[in-house]
Amino acid sequence: MNSTIPASEVQIGMYVADIDRPWVETPFMLQGFLVTTSDELQTLQRLCKHVVIDRSRSVGEHQRTRAVEKDEPLKGPGLRSSTADEEERDSREEASRFLAVARSFRGRIHTQRRPSIPRVRAADGRSRLESELFYSAPIVDDVYRALRETQVAIDAGDNIDIVRLEGLVGEMAQGVERNSDALMWLTRLKRTDRYTYDHALNVSVHAMVFARFVGLDTRNIRQLGLAGLLQDIGKVRIDPDILAKAGPLDDGEFEHVRAHVLHTLALLKASDNVDPEIFGIIAAHHERFDGSGYPRGLKGMNIPLAAEMAGLVDTYCAMTRDRVYLPAVSSQRAMEEINRLRNTLFRDALVDQFLQCIGLYPIGTLVELNSGEVAVVIQQNQVRRLQPRVIIILGPDKAVERFPRILDLLMQPETAAGEPYRILRALPPNAYGIDPNDFYLA
Repeated sequence: MNSTIPASEVQIGMYVADIDRPWVETPFMLQGFLVTTSDELQTLQRLCKHVVIDRSRSVGEHQRTRAVEKDEPLKGPGLRSSTADEEERDSREEASRFLAVARSFRGRIHTQRRPSIPRVRAADGRSRLESELFYSAPIVDDVYRALRETQVAIDAGDNIDIVRLEGLVGEMAQGVERNSDALMWLTRLKRTDRYTYDHALNVSVHAMVFARFVGLDTRNIRQLGLAGLLQDIGKVRIDPDILAKAGPLDDGEFEHVRAHVLHTLALLKASDNVDPEIFGIIAAHHERFDGSGYPRGLKGMNIPLAAEMAGLVDTYCAMTRDRVYLPAVSSQRAMEEINRLRNTLFRDALVDQFLQCIGLYPIGTLVELNSGEVAVVIQQNQVRRLQPRVIIILGPDKAVERFPRILDLLMQPETAAGEPYRILRALPPNAYGIDPNDFYLA
């Protein structure tokens, strides 16, 4: 339901899904917005020549709903359409397929790459989640192998194979473009027992998802992805006993750990074909908006945008993963903490964009619904972040759901009581004995 039109033809009530320039070069905070005022309309027409309109998100005379386009029967309050049973059966079948796919990735190493790139659907501009998972899984395994080989090369005094890492990041960036949810899932499904490798992959993928969300171009997206993989390789020069210390570091130990940034830069300078802008991102990813960061104590707008984005993503990914000195917190708790750090460690506009990008209920979040059921978020809705697609795993009595089903909360499915499903709250890890990272093993 997307169509590209001249900006001069945009009218109030239309939903602008994409524009012909990076979003960060405009005053619009979100990647996609409903035109509601003449000021917004004039600004849009002044800055852009062509825009993409999503008719399903538009309102009034500009809206074209899925039900009208497909001649689907509409349901009134408390009524069940003639196709309701079919829809529920389809939902359960989809859930069963997804669970089977998710289980297949746990502990599995993929060496065989699929020959065909997943097709991007015209309806939403995304590839199918399952197809993208299968296609991108071998790429992620190759990234893990490349990270291990990078450490072996450093230990042996050899140069890092930057060209290979760049190629892998480029493939992941293409996957992010087709379906970012799939790559986000793979950072969970493919976790190893090595924090260093998992964190590098997690930062790389999240950084590229964030960069795409704010409208950076392909080159900048890939730069951030490569920086995410490489920014901590200098920790191989840090005393492993200090890195493994469970308690707080003293001043001397902290300074020793801080030196990993300089060690990383030295290792990269010894290698060929490193983009100079990668150095800038890595050199400043621990700098902070209020000047409290390191190694140079840069402050405010003196910190490059890409470096501040890398630092923000690094902080979020570290908080949501168990470390030797600190247990993981829920994504919601991490978001609350990052929100508290606005205009201290990170500029407020960047925090706003990150919260919008990742959402309150990111991929894998365990949530409780108003029906009493418990679900896991499996896919974001690009329109309304508070209404993702979820898979029901516990019933209202908190017993394991024998026949899980998928709900798209954006479509306002109804509970048994006849009211639209909604999320009441995010749950902490292991709530009701369910680990959202391992639910698919049940």
